[in-house]
Amino acid sequence: MALLNNNDGSTTICELINKQMIAHPQRDAIIDGTTHIEYTTLIKRSNKVAGELKSKGIKPGALIGVCMNRSWELVATLIGIMQAGYAYIPLDPAYPKDRIEYMLEHSRTSAVFVDSDISANLCKKVQELIWIDKIGNHTDTKIYASPNELAYVIYTSGSTGRPKGVAIEHQNLIPLVNSMKQLFTEDDLKGTLAAASVCFDTSVMEIFGTLSLGGTVILAKNALELTSLPSVNLITMIVMVPSAVQAIISSKELPKNLQCLVFGGEALKRSLVKQVYQHKPNLKIFNAYGPTEDTVYATIARIHKEDELITIGTSVPGSRAYILDENLQIVPNGEVGELHLSGNKVAHGYLFDEELTKKRFINVKFNNQNTSIRLYKTGDLCRWTTNNEIEFVGRADQQVKIRGHRIELEEIETVIEEIESVDAAAVAISEGNIGQKILVAYVVNTHGKEVKTTDVISHVHQLLPKYMVPQIVKQIDELPLLPNDKLDRKKLTNLSIELSSELVTDDSQHYQKPTKQHTFSNDYKEHLLRTIQNEVAKLLTMNNSANVLPDDSFDNLGIDSLTTLELSSRLSNMLQLDISAYDIFENPTPNALINHIIGSKENTKENKNLKLKTDTLTSFQTHIQSSHPTFQAAKVSAWSVNDKSKLVQEVLQMVNDTRRNPYSKVLLTGSATKGLVGDAYNDETQEAIIWTTNLYLGLNRDPEVIKEAAISLEKYGTGMGTSAAASGMTHQHLEFEEEFADLVGKPSACLFPTGYTANVGAVAGLLGRNDMVLIDQLCHASIVDGARLCGATVRTFKHNDAEDLEDILQSEASPYRTILVVLEGVYSMGEGAAPVAKIVKTAKKYNALTLVDEAHSFGFYGKGGAGICAAQGVTEEADFIMTTLSKALGSLGGVVAASKEHIDLLKSSSRAYIFQASISPADMAAALTALRRLRKDDELRQRLWDTTYYMRQKFEEAGYDLGTGDGPIVTPHFADKDKLYAIVQKLYKLGIQTSAVTYPIVESGRGRLRLICSAAHTREDVDKTLAALIKAEREVDVLLKEQQKDKRNTTVSFSELENWAKSFSYYLKTVINENTPNLAIELKNNENPDTISILIKDNKVTLNHNSTYELPTCSLLISEKAAIDALESFNIQDLLSTISNGYCTLKGQIEPFVWLIGRISEYDKATVLQVN
Repeated sequence: MALLNNNDGSTTICELINKQMIAHPQRDAIIDGTTHIEYTTLIKRSNKVAGELKSKGIKPGALIGVCMNRSWELVATLIGIMQAGYAYIPLDPAYPKDRIEYMLEHSRTSAVFVDSDISANLCKKVQELIWIDKIGNHTDTKIYASPNELAYVIYTSGSTGRPKGVAIEHQNLIPLVNSMKQLFTEDDLKGTLAAASVCFDTSVMEIFGTLSLGGTVILAKNALELTSLPSVNLITMIVMVPSAVQAIISSKELPKNLQCLVFGGEALKRSLVKQVYQHKPNLKIFNAYGPTEDTVYATIARIHKEDELITIGTSVPGSRAYILDENLQIVPNGEVGELHLSGNKVAHGYLFDEELTKKRFINVKFNNQNTSIRLYKTGDLCRWTTNNEIEFVGRADQQVKIRGHRIELEEIETVIEEIESVDAAAVAISEGNIGQKILVAYVVNTHGKEVKTTDVISHVHQLLPKYMVPQIVKQIDELPLLPNDKLDRKKLTNLSIELSSELVTDDSQHYQKPTKQHTFSNDYKEHLLRTIQNEVAKLLTMNNSANVLPDDSFDNLGIDSLTTLELSSRLSNMLQLDISAYDIFENPTPNALINHIIGSKENTKENKNLKLKTDTLTSFQTHIQSSHPTFQAAKVSAWSVNDKSKLVQEVLQMVNDTRRNPYSKVLLTGSATKGLVGDAYNDETQEAIIWTTNLYLGLNRDPEVIKEAAISLEKYGTGMGTSAAASGMTHQHLEFEEEFADLVGKPSACLFPTGYTANVGAVAGLLGRNDMVLIDQLCHASIVDGARLCGATVRTFKHNDAEDLEDILQSEASPYRTILVVLEGVYSMGEGAAPVAKIVKTAKKYNALTLVDEAHSFGFYGKGGAGICAAQGVTEEADFIMTTLSKALGSLGGVVAASKEHIDLLKSSSRAYIFQASISPADMAAALTALRRLRKDDELRQRLWDTTYYMRQKFEEAGYDLGTGDGPIVTPHFADKDKLYAIVQKLYKLGIQTSAVTYPIVESGRGRLRLICSAAHTREDVDKTLAALIKAEREVDVLLKEQQKDKRNTTVSFSELENWAKSFSYYLKTVINENTPNLAIELKNNENPDTISILIKDNKVTLNHNSTYELPTCSLLISEKAAIDALESFNIQDLLSTISNGYCTLKGQIEPFVWLIGRISEYDKATVLQVN
């Protein structure tokens, strides 16, 4: 096998990736969720990043920060930085602000790439912030990197209390790629899981090593996400710490197509190897070792089933290992010494730290050698085995590894000793109950004062990454010392072993499982709480489960993504319930999880009012900040529909005043490519090019279509007045059913009043309570509504994933029930065609029926516009083909085509067909005329595709990211939803009508502009729209900068909160009655730890200055004067605005908050009446 040679100084990692792009342009480079990024797309994006940096005149070789969320664009940004001749510094947006600011200041970073307000705020002290969604349309393909320049700097834990930056050059990376090329086959690299943070060098192997060798990277946020990834069945190789693998196989299966598993980052136990081989006997297993200072891994061993001793193997090409004694002499085989590493993988050193570099990177001249060798002192104790492999023994210093993260214990100790109540601190490693390593902090107060665990954890949380926060804090009288007064680490370790051996008292076994009628009693709630507390305490080796408080965050307690998997498995077994890791993630405290468990069980009359205290307000605030707030407000749980209606009304008014209501625009001159657009809530109109209707072929304005509709209107009147089943049909209805069925290749068809009712009617008309609907996770809500109507079970399969569908069908298929698999031919958010043929054929293997929703594909895919099933050759296999008449045909109605017997069943059983009034004759005539036109007019379809391709080309040339789709719905991506909303409104003023799509359809905080092409749009329309967008974005950028300058931080005094609480409680005393619920309203500010609470209990209103009550509570943390001003003026819209802006932080339960809004609204109205 030919290896890469960089002795001539000509090869870099960027060149290798570019060569793979040239060799395999259409091969998937990255799979990010359901998005597949080809090598061409990846390099095209990295070229833009490189060009952006070059255009700013930043000095070659400068350090560039990257503080971005995990996505394929993050990878493209890292490649672009290196390609342009700079080095990247990865920054995790989840890191504490102090740590990020230190890394940026210490590294003298010249610029930082950001993708959100959070990351921008973390990096605001850097002079040059580059928003990834604003980079220009650069096409600089030149690679400026050279082998002896820095490629990246990764900061690792440092013993001084500050992290140190390990500086890696391009030439250090080539031996890594050589080693991977020798070890792993092309098949191994077809699907490499990338779950490590880019702040850790495992990511370099997962991402750049794989891409350099032409493989495909499958991105995951972390190890927890592995089993739920849409592309889990494409994973062929995993690099992971042993504790993560242990957690996964304890509750889940490893990916079914996994071929190669590389362990690293922690000591590997023989017992785990045995378990893995039991799961997958033919797996290739490796154990890799290496510090960041030797570019990912320095040694590696192939681990076989029969191996008794687990070693770290031998040196990889480009690296050499030496085991030396204290005098730097080579030790004999079998004796323990410190491992030293040499070779061209060894790092340049520590960034701007010459003293530490000289201490850890040393020059040694061995006997009989004329020249010295540069060595890196690892601090790891090792020995040579009899077969010349290296056995890892332990550490020579205070550095440890937890879940692959290298940690200096002294750094944590330094931070803890900053706490006023702590006189001395020491940190040790203990082993949890599933073998995971956890951090234990021992603290001393020489004056006998108590050191609160919460104070220690909170302080460390603010300054250090999550993996460096101790799970356990234990106060002791004094630290164990050696005779020379140094800390006795050995005794400290023994203390930790004693601590881990103390068993948690488990009284859950004494609880008898309740009968159904007592399922929700207080005893059962206490049982759930005790069980959760016990299992969390066992996992974290806590000696008292009572220390796990009901409202403690699992995250803050130390339950990470790996132990979450184990916790879900344990709780599921203990409680005989299905509690997933996702359930724990979404319900992050014991009380929240209990509430979820009870809420998901069947309610009875005895427990229907039960609602445990949980924090639903935080997620509510997050949702209204991320998405269309009116929709989010309408979904909340409330004690009173009247109060919820007031909340929705106020939110609606707020979004209308700020022009953010996506449903406010009215097409005053009807649907067309151009017309007069008004606002239903604001007095404004605008002539505009319209991109918001799904009239793909523009047939609603076709003269022949209009003529036939008018004739039918004159002949048959405005409506049928009855359902299709009750004689509500004309010959036009029958002709349409016949001609539609013929076009799509089916024997028969059935008309419905709308596309929505067609889906609902088909599902509910076909299935019963015993049956199942199995739908793509992005399918239209009408499918779920149909299933609810008939009582069928609903399950989802991963988007466009036939293999996941097959896995579900294997377990669910039965001769005793019907399964209907439903998917859409094209999904409406800018994607291309779905793999309909593959999914339909998979379903047929298990005798499942299939329904393909062709709403966004009928009329312009397939011969004669027959749709996606015809285009992909599965017309016969697809049992039901549905479309709406409103999109391609420009009329009203929906239709389902199928076999004669299936259509007869629908017409006999579907409520939507039997009970709803039939489509009007005019609409029917228009649809029939449009159907005949599109069937024979290929030119019409060609115009649509020409406009689509032209728009995509022009927008991409202008630098807009359109995702991976190729259909008529064009969706430029934006990283900031607030900016997008402003752009949409600015476009409206410039004569362009479009819409913004935000969370939950796209990622939180981000958004997409939605432009729907039609055959009636022209290239001139596209050019005007693009020019307007560029102008609008430019103006919005200026506006947002000005708004940022105008922001003023104003504090709120505690007395202001008290005064409002007194005033409002006085009002409440005059309006409460026997129907008023018990609740608490808390007010806090940032300056004062106290709380002022309005308590309403048993029809009495009191003020309270503590929070020790058991009542449904909403808490308002007021951080800006605008929020208290809104309360004092009883202005709900201003209050909601401060909540959206983060000036008022909500916590607690949503129901008391909705109640509060209702009372503020009534107070405001009462005040108005008094004035009048």
